[in-house]
Amino acid sequence: MDEVRLWALIETPGERQPLLTIAEARAVVALLRREGSPVADELAATLARRLPAEE
Repeated sequence: MDEVRLWALIETPGERQPLLTIAEARAVVALLRREGSPVADELAATLARRLPAEE
């Protein structure tokens, strides 16, 4: 999937649904940070801001 399509998916507003557990979301953030593309970094940062602080 190219970066333009990824940005479109990230920025498209819509109804939010609880799809992941907090642990799964943290795993996704970690995987996105390893991927290293600017789109993955932006999505990881967006998700990380929404997660509760780790205890």
